[in-house]
Order: sequence, then structure tokens, then C-alpha cells
Amino acid sequence: MEEPRTPTDAQPPAPEADPPESPASIEALVPKRRLWPVFAVLGLAIAAAGVVAFRSLTATDPLRVLVAIDLDGYWWEGSQPAARLADELGAQLAELGFDPVKGGDPKVVKALESAGDPKEAGRALGAAFVIEAHLSPEVVEHPVKEGYFELRADAPVTLTSLDKGTSTEGRISGYSGATKKDRAMALLADFMASQALDAVIAQLMDHPSVRAITEGTDIKLLERLAPARRFAKERAAEAARAAEAYAARAKASEAEEQGRVTFLSPPSAEDLLVGTAEGGYFVKTADVSLFFSARSMSLVRSAALETVAWRPLDQQAPPTTDPGAPRPMWRGYHVYSYPSSQRDGDRVALVEDFYGWAKTITIVDRSGQSRRVRIDPEHRFVDPRLAPGGRFVAVYDRPEADAEADLMVLDTDSGKEVFGLHTENESLGGFAWLDEKRLVFIYVPDTSTDEAPHLAVVDVTRQPMTIERPFRASPGEDLRSPATSRDGTKIVCVVSGEEPGIAVIDTATWRRKVYGAPGGAAWPTFSPDGARVAFEAPGAGGTDIAVLALATGEVKKITQGSAEERVPRFSADGKRVLFEVRYRDPVFPRKRWISRIASAAVEP
Repeated sequence: MEEPRTPTDAQPPAPEADPPESPASIEALVPKRRLWPVFAVLGLAIAAAGVVAFRSLTATDPLRVLVAIDLDGYWWEGSQPAARLADELGAQLAELGFDPVKGGDPKVVKALESAGDPKEAGRALGAAFVIEAHLSPEVVEHPVKEGYFELRADAPVTLTSLDKGTSTEGRISGYSGATKKDRAMALLADFMASQALDAVIAQLMDHPSVRAITEGTDIKLLERLAPARRFAKERAAEAARAAEAYAARAKASEAEEQGRVTFLSPPSAEDLLVGTAEGGYFVKTADVSLFFSARSMSLVRSAALETVAWRPLDQQAPPTTDPGAPRPMWRGYHVYSYPSSQRDGDRVALVEDFYGWAKTITIVDRSGQSRRVRIDPEHRFVDPRLAPGGRFVAVYDRPEADAEADLMVLDTDSGKEVFGLHTENESLGGFAWLDEKRLVFIYVPDTSTDEAPHLAVVDVTRQPMTIERPFRASPGEDLRSPATSRDGTKIVCVVSGEEPGIAVIDTATWRRKVYGAPGGAAWPTFSPDGARVAFEAPGAGGTDIAVLALATGEVKKITQGSAEERVPRFSADGKRVLFEVRYRDPVFPRKRWISRIASAAVEP
């Protein structure tokens, strides 16, 4: 290496007589310099910067969080749904003041790919916490013409503290649907991100390392976590307020009944009574999960998949969102109208809604086996009724959303239509099965006249099929809501007109007897022995459940509350009446109703 020259040795260059003629002449005039020392210095500087950057990535930060949620793979493995979920959850964590690990740096991806598991990767990247879940969505491809994918996910989510080696567990569940599977996965990822934050935020804020910051004096860190502290505080307050509101409203309803009523559904349920059988009852649920949204900073409700379930009569049921809840008979997006259960059987008929793309008539049994008897993208099926024995199902059929209803009977084995009453009026007043093959229904044969409603009977197995009209209401009367006794010897209807009340018709003589029902009646139903009729009766601010003894004509209210008590059904032994208790949701009064299944003794 040449020794540097001192200033005294430096000589000014001699003036050039003429400019150089070519690059070669320039090289001849300018001596070459050695450049590798310059590159060495630059390399050292770049290396030092890399070391600093890597240390900043791998130094433990008490607020750094690695999101490692497996949704069709991890995000660093190339899973687009997992990346979408991690980005959304990471964005919410960042808004609260945490430092989510981001995947833009190749060194981060390399550390994740080379690690044996997410915890090892988190340690390598200096994370204090790892959020983990393994979501393996159940994929349901619905058989509609355009194609429709429904995804269902339900899994534990854990928050692990890497310095302490401790973990806490929550649970996330949700569903989505779309015509394309990729789109359904994207929707599921967005939804699960908010659920995951709600599932871990309380434990995250309560961890000693985070509490040391929130209870400390470092102004910058306190300011950084101010959004998280506000979020956690408001979330806790709103959750407590909601729990208190549900409990208080439930307590008030129970107090009104003065011990006469046993409530079988949890305080926040939205349960519909499907039917009763030996030892229990069938129910349709529409539960919700509450979580605090980081986006709206408010308590929101997440609708769970609806279910049809069998429940024992002697115990209160947990919410379907409870991990320990029994497995239901059926789970799906939406049950359209009321299902019905088979008399003395274990099957339920329901109308299933494929996210608005199609409707089905579906038969499901207590073992969980289900079969779609009919699928239609245009028709709207309403109030299916299974015949005793389960061979046939009757249903209202609307050819389109605003059309008037026809009456249709299907063979549940073949799905073939065996009877159809096609009307162009709104004369149908209800239907019920008289026995395994005879359907009774109310209609007006000719609405162009002032003809009164007829009670008609059709044997759906007889060919040629004929409609018998053995009973007709009196002029000016209306008949509604027929129900039959177990032995088929009696039919009960609600009658209005000059002599309003409850009409009981003998099917041997086709004569009737009307029992008074002051204020009106609805949803009449026979006891198993046919000796009593339970029905809805007007109450103080709502409706109550009353029982009529046919032998004496005595009407006795067995409930008295301010809520709407409706849809009565006798228990299989006839000793109790089950019904729904409906009132406005105290947390979301404009959005939702509470509907709890309850029971009351026929005799005190």
C-alpha cells in the first residue's frame, strides 16, 4: 500500500497544452486508484446496519405479538386466508398499541419457516406473546345450480406468554358462505379475526409484563397502550352490563310467575318449541355470542349457526355456543319458519335456507341423520308438518316470495308430490294430520261468494284422490289453526264470529262444541289423552297459557306474566305444558327477541 503524501510533497499539476483525444489518453494522464478499501468500508457499514436491524427484529419486546393461526396453512407458508386473518388481527392489535410481527421482511419469513413451531419462531423474533389456533373449516357444498360453499369453524385459541411459558385458552367459532370457496374463506378470515381479538385481549392486558407498563410511569409506553386500556375497560364494562341485563330480565320474568313456571332455556336464548316426545322436547335454537368490536368500540352480537336439538325435560340447557353443549341433531344457516316433530317419533321436518339461494324440505332424526326431500331455488316452503309414522310431510308452498300459498304433500322417501291444493286466494286456514295418511285442512272452496270456511279431509294414499268436506263453519264465522287429538277422534280450531272461542269437532259425527275463550285464543293443542286443550290467552301486557278441561268447560290460566307466552305443547305424560316465553332482548332491544322454553304444571 502506498504511503500517503504530505501536503508539502504535493505538486500542482502541470497545465495541459491540448485536451486529451480519447479515453485511453485520459487513463494515461490519471493514475489508477485502488477501490477495494472503499468497498470494504461500505460492506462493513451495510453489515452493521443489518445486525442492528436483525437485533431490532429479534430483541424481546413486551408488546410484540406473533399471530400464528392456521387457516388452510400459516400465512408464512403462503396461505392467503391465514394472511388475511393475520393482517386484520394484526391491524387491530397495532391500533391498540401492540407490535404484531409483520411478514414484509425476508428475515422474518426465514425465521418463521426455519422454526420448528410458532413458539420457537416467536422467540427467534423477539415476540413476548403468540396467538395460536388451528382452524380446519368444515366445507359444506350445497347442491344449488350456481354452487354454494358454506364453511364452518370452531376451535380453541391460545395466548402463550413466551417468557413465562404459560398459556390461556378461549374459543372462536364462525361460519361463512359464498358461491366461490376462496371468497367464503376470505369472509371467514375477516370474521374470525375480530373473534380472536376478543378471545385473548383480557388475558393479554392482564399479563404481568403488560400490567407493568400500564401501571408504570413510562409516558411513551402509557400513551402507546392508551387505546388498549380504553378498549379493555369498555369491553369489561359492556360485558358486565350485558350479563347483568340478561340476568335481571330473566329474574324478573321468573318472579312474575311466582314459582309456577320452570325455565328450561338460558337467559339469552332465542329458542322455538318444535314439539314434545317421551322424556323431553325438540327445539330450534338461534343463539348469539357477544364480543366487543375494536372497530366500532361497542358490544356486538355474532349469530351462531342455528340448530335443531333434542333436550331432556328435567334440566336447563346450556347455550349452543358453550363448548360443553350436547351435539345437536342438525346445524345450519337458517331454519325458515317453524319446524315440526313426528308424533311419537324421533324425526323433525324443517325448511332449510341456503343463504337465500334455495330452500329445502329436510328430514332429520335424533341420531343426526338428515335428508333433503326437496330443494328449490324459487319456491318458499313454510310450516312443514310430519305425518304420524313419518311417511308424508305437508307444507305451505309459495311459488315465489310474494305469492299466495298452496298446500303440498310429499312422500318423504321419494320426494314425490302426492297431493297439491293450488289456490289463487288466501283461504287456507291451517292444516294438521288426522292420522298417518289423512290430512285435515281449512279452506274456502270459492272465495267469489260469501261461503264460510270448510274443514276438509284428504287421504293422500287413495287413488283417485278426493277431497271430503264433512264440516262447514256457520255463515260469518272463521276457522283457524286446526289441531288433532292423538287418536284422531277430535279436531280443535279457533273460531271467530258471533260465538267466538275454541271449537272441538267430533270426527265420528262431525258435530262441534264451542267453548268460550274470553279475549280470544291461539295455538290450541290437545293433551295426550284428549281430555284437555292448552292455548294462548290474552294476559296483562302479553299472552298467557291457559288450559281448558273439556269435561267441565273450565278454563284455568297456568301462567301469568307480562311477556308473550305462546306455542303451548303438552309433555308426553300430559302433566306439564311446555311453551315459549318471548320478550325484547334487553341488550339489543331493536334487533332481537329473547325466546325461552319453559313449562308449567297442569295441576298445581
